Amino acid sequence: MKFSLAPTEIQAEMLRWLAANPGAEVESHKTNTLWALEQRRLVARKFSVTKEGRQIQTAVVSEQGRYYLQHGRHPEEAEREAQRNARDLETVKDAPVDGADLIRRLEAAGGNVIVPDPGVMTRGRWARAFYHAVNNDLLPSGHKLRLTGRERGDLKLRLVDLAKESPSPPPVPVVDVPADLARPHPLIAATRRALGRGLTGMADTRGQQGVVPVHVSRSLVDRALRIMQGLFTEAERRGYAVEAWAPQTAWRGRAEPEPEVVIIVKGHAFPLEICERTSKHPHEPTPKELRDAERQPEWMRRRLPKYDHVPDGRLMIEEPGHDRTYGHRMYDCSDGVRWTLESRLGTLLAAIEERAVRAEEQRVEREQAERLREQRWREAVDQAHRSLIDDHRLKVLLEQLDARRVANEIRSLCAELRENATGTVTESTTDWLRWAEAHADSIDPVVTGVALPPEPTPSRQNLAPYLGSLNTREFPWPFA
Repeated sequence: MKFSLAPTEIQAEMLRWLAANPGAEVESHKTNTLWALEQRRLVARKFSVTKEGRQIQTAVVSEQGRYYLQHGRHPEEAEREAQRNARDLETVKDAPVDGADLIRRLEAAGGNVIVPDPGVMTRGRWARAFYHAVNNDLLPSGHKLRLTGRERGDLKLRLVDLAKESPSPPPVPVVDVPADLARPHPLIAATRRALGRGLTGMADTRGQQGVVPVHVSRSLVDRALRIMQGLFTEAERRGYAVEAWAPQTAWRGRAEPEPEVVIIVKGHAFPLEICERTSKHPHEPTPKELRDAERQPEWMRRRLPKYDHVPDGRLMIEEPGHDRTYGHRMYDCSDGVRWTLESRLGTLLAAIEERAVRAEEQRVEREQAERLREQRWREAVDQAHRSLIDDHRLKVLLEQLDARRVANEIRSLCAELRENATGTVTESTTDWLRWAEAHADSIDPVVTGVALPPEPTPSRQNLAPYLGSLNTREFPWPFA
């Protein structure tokens, strides 16, 4: 089994309840717990139908379940432990006696040794040899000894050559942040003008065209603008463009798109905004909120906020409107306990560059997939055209065979009529036979001759039966 045989506390509690209440109905919302016990072979489920037609389920504690209730362990795990202990008496003799013995064995095995799920004594002997080699400088020069599985599972030892290990990544370049805004970037200058000279409250330029989205306390405006100045300068030094633009689509949760400031890397735009982080504090209702709550029903009182989010002086640069749900790779950086936002700008640019590379790879993959889809569609249309021509020719051929058979039958009929005619044949009969034979000659392909029939028009309607789901209007029709 891929899961532990030992039941969880909730499963063990149900197992005890089933043992104390044999034959009792198990409620439907506990079906998953009962199923888990059945998978561990601790119970056996039973289903029955009442007189009212309602299906109920019960369970009987199995022999393994009774063993678990008595000893607190699954019998199969106890059997494995007993086998491991019995095997331990033999395998401990093969364990290394000291660190030097361990190193010799690792070198002889190419640097890797795996001991499958050893017992306590064997595991301890290998671990003692490991620590003896490490603490007494018995390792070869430039090597490191690694041990995994100290307590459970397979015991793995590796003698690692540090020179062959992958080198550490190069350090992230430091981005210089100016001490003042003597020569501001045009977007920074426009943002400073938009903010004005206020001294209190929050500075907010979000939603304004041609400025950097800023949402910080007034006391942090200068630092925020200097940080963005350093970021823009470094981005342009690396050859990237920094622009203000209006997106075509709105962020998630927004009714309309808002202006952005973006860094364009490899043709892909990455919007940025700088804001102040907040700390969560328990909400203290105001007297007005308390008075309003008294006038409201109980269910409305619960809608009061539990916490207040108070700006705490830490700055953060992030993707505006980004999705923080699990699995979304976003780019952001902020002040932390051990670092400042200024020291993380290089990491932010590295994250943007990484996403630009990934976005470019995805764009190329999409274009290749689109070209492949169009190629397959054109091939399918060509094949459908050939099938249409073949089917048309077959239809004409079958019509000619039918016409040949009809013509022969007409001639046979006319010959029989002449042979069986008694007495004088009337002029009317003669005219009719003459017309019938002439008609037979007119429809007989042997008499009239045959030629390759003209090809049918390859229109969408004619080729639709041969294309099926591939009949799409995403690509241009290859036929005029």
